[in-house]
Amino acid sequence: MKFKHYILSPDLDEAAYMGNIGFAEMVEYYQKASNAQIKEIEKVIKKDDWDGFKNLIFKVLGKKLK
Repeated sequence: MKFKHYILSPDLDEAAYMGNIGFAEMVEYYQKASNAQIKEIEKVIKKDDWDGFKNLIFKVLGKKLK
């Protein structure tokens, strides 16, 4: 069995619900963000700052988390 069989299509939507942590968005953020933006989100995560996390995701990706 090959690993590629477990990779989901990129056009599938992630389940959205209250308290959703935005894992897919966080992965995308790390792929697109500058080094300074990565340091910034790591500080926000350490502070457990949900609003700051959502703001940075929106700033870099243009995606709004609930």
